[in-house]
Amino acid sequence: MFPQILASVNWGEFMPFVMIIAFFALLFWYLLNKKRLEHQQILAAIEKGIPLSELRPVMKKGADWIISLTIGVAFLLMGIGMAIVSLIYFCGGASFGLLMPSVVFFAIGTAGIIRGILLRKAEKALSAEESALDANQGQ
Repeated sequence: MFPQILASVNWGEFMPFVMIIAFFALLFWYLLNKKRLEHQQILAAIEKGIPLSELRPVMKKGADWIISLTIGVAFLLMGIGMAIVSLIYFCGGASFGLLMPSVVFFAIGTAGIIRGILLRKAEKALSAEESALDANQGQ
């Protein structure tokens, strides 16, 4: 009975959702294992008496606005690409299965771009205030 039910389902409509769920499941698994391995490394360093500052040196990351802008552009392009693929398949007689995920990716990309622009403006304003304070202290 169950194999007949599985055979009667049109899997083409559910495939985008299955792919998205699988992507997030793999991402969650990776992040969970990464934290677990970092925890084991920290415990081993504590047992050996190694200071934690030597274990993970502080790395200077890029500006937050650049990261947000890059992620926003990437999601925006993925959303546009998925929408184009969905429209091409729809012209061939398929359903709009990829259209909703493409709207979600498009919205996330737009939000990332807006966040990047706002962070850049805030960073410029903060640096201008700091330079003004430095100029006033120098007098």
